[in-house]
Amino acid sequence: MSLHVAKIPDYTQHSEIAPDELAAQPLRCALAYWRSIRGDRRFPTRADVHPRDIAGILRHVSLIKYEDGDFVYRIVGDVIVRSFDLPMQNRKVSELSFEEPGFGAIVRPLLQRCVDNGEVIAVRGRTGRDLIKVNFTHYENVLLPLGPEDGRVDHIMTASFYRSRSQY
Repeated sequence: MSLHVAKIPDYTQHSEIAPDELAAQPLRCALAYWRSIRGDRRFPTRADVHPRDIAGILRHVSLIKYEDGDFVYRIVGDVIVRSFDLPMQNRKVSELSFEEPGFGAIVRPLLQRCVDNGEVIAVRGRTGRDLIKVNFTHYENVLLPLGPEDGRVDHIMTASFYRSRSQY
């Protein structure tokens, strides 16, 4: 009997997928909720989001505020905190990047693109050696823009799903 050891890539890799290709149920629920509160607008506002409406998936959800050119994690679900092994609430992406250097390089461009384009972004990927504190190997994320009627994104609601390294 041989033992198969999966090779960990040097760098975290992800690819963009169509939002309707999301496999993880909590992410599909977050996307459906976002679409339902959006109505016929480009995207919903922060005030449209009511945590009680998504209580079953809150562990997978974060709310990020775009502020002064940086991103501040305002609400962070338990699944996300445990997966990154970092206290994230009320912290900026630029600050978190010092504790987990690969974090900003991966997360910041996706958040910035969501703010700039105001479009839903869905990704699927695998962690590499550049992320040293994470407790997962595979992930799916969806970024859902929020903002006022003027078409400017001021918050991003994300939903995340991780498979733990301990499962392999």
